[in-house]
Amino acid sequence: MDRFVDLASGATTVALLAIADRSGLNTFMSDGLSRTDQEIAHASGLDPRYLREILSGLTAAGIYEYDATSKSFNLPAEHALFVADESSPYFMGGWFDMIPSLYRQLDGLVDATRHGGGVPFEAFGDEMIRGITRGNEPSQNTLLVSKWLSAVPGLTERLGAGIRVADIGCGAGGALLVMARAFPASSFVGYDVSEEEIAMARERATETPNATFEPVALENLHRGEGFDLITSFDVIHDLVDPMRGLEHIRHALAAGGQYLMMEPAASTALEENLTARGALLYGISAMHCMTQSLAREGKGVGAAWGRQAIEETARSAGFESVHRLESISNTFSDFFLLS
Repeated sequence: MDRFVDLASGATTVALLAIADRSGLNTFMSDGLSRTDQEIAHASGLDPRYLREILSGLTAAGIYEYDATSKSFNLPAEHALFVADESSPYFMGGWFDMIPSLYRQLDGLVDATRHGGGVPFEAFGDEMIRGITRGNEPSQNTLLVSKWLSAVPGLTERLGAGIRVADIGCGAGGALLVMARAFPASSFVGYDVSEEEIAMARERATETPNATFEPVALENLHRGEGFDLITSFDVIHDLVDPMRGLEHIRHALAAGGQYLMMEPAASTALEENLTARGALLYGISAMHCMTQSLAREGKGVGAAWGRQAIEETARSAGFESVHRLESISNTFSDFFLLS
């Protein structure tokens, strides 16, 4: 019973965080000042009765703090990094969009569980796109150039001198634009099947002349594109056929080209994933990653296909060198350098 209460309170806490995020409460309280609920209501313009309940719930969950003497609430700075500061690499606000979007598709997921098939990416709507963007870009903005690319010997020097780069599954263009602005001598092209996200990326790239975006599926890339570097960030497990996708990437590389792939960190063996992070990974996989692949009659390998399967698939796709970058791999993401 205690375990179920933990699970249920986590679900309702995410909902309260989504309300606090969208209403502006978390941003308002990110200054770290202590205020009573009435003071917060007066200064923020939010409804005082809702504020009291939301603040109480988030305090019980350990996100806000409460002083019983002054009857004041505050959002600690280290907590604000996760729930309010979109410039922080630790910001988790994307989940406040993604999880509600997942819940809206429960009927479709039940139907797929009974009869097969899946829920297509488009069904999750703008909320999912916003959540993915907000979930990925804070760490990309902070770590992509300074840490991830720098972990590949000589890569930042080559980018500085000027090479051709493609980002597969670029979404709204966040990672590609970070790279393009950091390395103006190189040329960058982003590919994604979502025309909506490509339109967003193009709008954001108006002042980045070395970045272009194309609504092209990976399987439609031509052999011999001659890219010196190809990147993908949490994409390959979503594909209809990951091995074929990796073959297309290999064929699109120039001689001596490299492919930097980030995928969710997991083991292919279930018994090594029996943690809270594993539960989250399997949950997001069943409700989004796997199902949107199966909706296109794909393999549906899921987000937790694991590093062993990733390495085996990459070698089967023809990559001679498959190297896990241990210096930047972490509990959430594994990085691989392929050539």
